[in-house]
Amino acid sequence: MTDEITASQHLPRNPLPRITRKVFRDLAIWMMSFGLVMGVIFPFFVIALGVPSHYVLSPLFFAATIGAGLVVGLSNQFLSRAVVGSRLRFMRARMNKVEQNLRDAIYSGEASACTPESCSITVDSDDEIGAAAASFNRLVEALAASHQVTELSRRFATTLSSHIELGPLTDAVLRDLQSTGGFSAAALCIVRDGKMMTTASNGFTDSAHLAESEPVLRAYKTLESVRLDIPDDLMIDGGVVPFRPRTVLALPLQLRLVPIGVLVVASTDVVTDEMENLINLLLPNFTVALNNALSHERLQRVAAMDMLTGLYNRRFGLERLGEDFARAVRSHEPLGLVLFDIDHFKSINDTYGHQAGDRVIKGVADAARSVLREGDTLMRYGGEEFLAVLPGAGPDDLTDLGERIRRAVQENAITHGHDELQATISLGAVSFPSTEVTDTEDLVRHADAAMYVAKSAGRNRLNMAGV
Repeated sequence: MTDEITASQHLPRNPLPRITRKVFRDLAIWMMSFGLVMGVIFPFFVIALGVPSHYVLSPLFFAATIGAGLVVGLSNQFLSRAVVGSRLRFMRARMNKVEQNLRDAIYSGEASACTPESCSITVDSDDEIGAAAASFNRLVEALAASHQVTELSRRFATTLSSHIELGPLTDAVLRDLQSTGGFSAAALCIVRDGKMMTTASNGFTDSAHLAESEPVLRAYKTLESVRLDIPDDLMIDGGVVPFRPRTVLALPLQLRLVPIGVLVVASTDVVTDEMENLINLLLPNFTVALNNALSHERLQRVAAMDMLTGLYNRRFGLERLGEDFARAVRSHEPLGLVLFDIDHFKSINDTYGHQAGDRVIKGVADAARSVLREGDTLMRYGGEEFLAVLPGAGPDDLTDLGERIRRAVQENAITHGHDELQATISLGAVSFPSTEVTDTEDLVRHADAAMYVAKSAGRNRLNMAGV
């Protein structure tokens, strides 16, 4: 804000009034001097034409010619002020408007009061004044374009600062870019697990193929923009976009020469150099925001994961349970819970050591995860305890899923050195709303009680709460 105030204080005032006064003052001096010289020369010019000198070389004739020259000079001065001055005053008024608009824009960012339509000057002559008016109009157009770029940058920065999660950020940026450039499609490709993939797409029909396309990979590897201008008479495969593109841009996103991803935009019209330059102007800030979002995502993943098993940890898993329970209450859909732990785990640690125990824990986690459905949540609830949250699972589904988990663990052989370890689990299951509970803690308590019944009954079995 201090820089803006300083800029406002040092913004040059309109110099045209001072220049105009100097021009007319100099013009008056020249006109009067010219009239005076003509008045002095004219009698000798008359003598050269054959008029007797005694009629011409007299004080009265000299006074008359000098007076006439001064009158002509004054008349020319008056006409100059009337004709030229009116046009300069009009230009001065427009300059004042542009100046005020610039001062207002420093604080408000609003520069729509002075547009090329409202602030331009009609060019009605081919003289120097007409050329000055044309130059002034070009200046107004340049200022309007500068204000437009500033406003777009301001709005884009607001979009970037409003999101930290990767999904909402990329969706909002693609919408903004499409609106700004009039693009028919936009997509963002980044590398994950060593493979280029599309993380956000709008307008493309085959985003997976897009991420593996040659222009995208070339832009990522070379860190140079790839532009494809497609001629009207060229036939193209319409499998990637549902329209006929005229220009496709693959723009690399880099941070200190390290590639982050590739932005792809496609348009049914030719993308102008000015629009491409504008998009490239916005990309550095987007790259920083994208890198922050990816870092945030990685931190969230690390914070949510149990490092040994790769499952959700207890804190994050219980948050997911709370969300699923609230959704089940609202939609009146069932929600199943299976709590299980490894049988005789202490004896495994005591006999084979903690490294073997860790192998058993990871093996049980992998086996249980392999039989769960998409949308189910498996977390490491404690040392050797696990909790599976199963949205939509009623009592019958819960019995089937629980048995599948138990068999998968029992049939999974875990190798430790020369030994082959066989683990079993005891499971307690509860389904809402078949079992009446008040909250998630109550739901877990019912599953825990059911699990201890399974242990008391001989282990390696599933017990349903309320049965």
